[in-house]
Amino acid sequence: MKKLFRKMIHAVWKRDDVVISGYYGYGSLGDEAVLEQITASLRENMPDCRIGVLSAHRGRQSKMPNMHRIGRTNPFAVLWALLRCRLFISGGGSLLQDTTSKRSLFYYTALIRAARFLGARVFIYANGIGPLTDRKRAEAALRCAHAISVRDLDSFYAVLAMGIASEKVMLSADPIFLLHPDISGASPFPYGKNYFVVSLRTCCNGEIEESILADACKRLKGAGLEAVFVSMQDSFDRDLCMRVCRACGGVMAEKMTAAAFAKFLSGAQFVISMRLHCILMAALSGTPAVALSYDCKIDSAMEYLEESTTLDAFFFTERMLLEACRSASARGEIGREQLRARADALSRLAQKDAYMAAGLLSAGRTAGTVNGWKAPAGAKL
Repeated sequence: MKKLFRKMIHAVWKRDDVVISGYYGYGSLGDEAVLEQITASLRENMPDCRIGVLSAHRGRQSKMPNMHRIGRTNPFAVLWALLRCRLFISGGGSLLQDTTSKRSLFYYTALIRAARFLGARVFIYANGIGPLTDRKRAEAALRCAHAISVRDLDSFYAVLAMGIASEKVMLSADPIFLLHPDISGASPFPYGKNYFVVSLRTCCNGEIEESILADACKRLKGAGLEAVFVSMQDSFDRDLCMRVCRACGGVMAEKMTAAAFAKFLSGAQFVISMRLHCILMAALSGTPAVALSYDCKIDSAMEYLEESTTLDAFFFTERMLLEACRSASARGEIGREQLRARADALSRLAQKDAYMAAGLLSAGRTAGTVNGWKAPAGAKL
């Protein structure tokens, strides 16, 4: 009976339709840039495919044709989208974790299981896995997927530890590495060549020492560097960034697009960041980062980038931060070239996810071909 129901639905609404689920529509520069790269890569492989995005703000218009936003909290709209789609993509981002909220894990796993029940192919796309306390719920959802790609080694091992068949799991990279910013030419920003970028956020699991960070920024300013603060998601970042900025006498950067932000980062001496996508976009530009880690995804990303300047966001001293900044800035142009080369290798890995999505949607392509997509030359980890 269930199979007959599925056939009836797809017979009536038969179309090559993709629905994407993730942390979209909340005003996060990093996550919106990820969505832009996912949809652009899908469009390269499936030009005529209609894409629906489960989003917090349905009214936000897309610049891409055949793409629309669906209210993620409207159960009827979500069900209607899942009924019509042939491919359901969960990602990118750290969706399967329950440190920020138990409801978040319940929401994303429920979507995965519903999509599979309604007959769609399910692709866990460039996810970061964990931290998890409810492993059984995440494992049940992962078993529903036809293919799984993860963005770092820790997530890869976490999935395998759950007993998921290895042929379904692919090591990939964050979709942000598909962004190819133009970092050539003179910088249009009024900060000259001697500035560093600071990206902070509030967290539910601790508070940074604002006074220590402000004092360190003052010392760096005394050495001739301007401190430029950036808010990547105003609801979490702006107030904290403003307080530390005022305390150290820095400046706040204006709002900008992802491409402009990457170019902005390319001109910095280094980056001090709690934000994952600020670190990754800095790598794209060849700019070293000092990571203030509040979550395992930050540690995993720095290891994946083969960077070592990581500090605990809640337990660091002024001296520790200054030494990390000196270590990052001392790498010079050779270090920047190495970082750009690493980002380029990860970009080639990230491109495999778009091929896999096209394969899952195409007739005759099965999940068993996941490991048939070989990493391009130079992408060896």
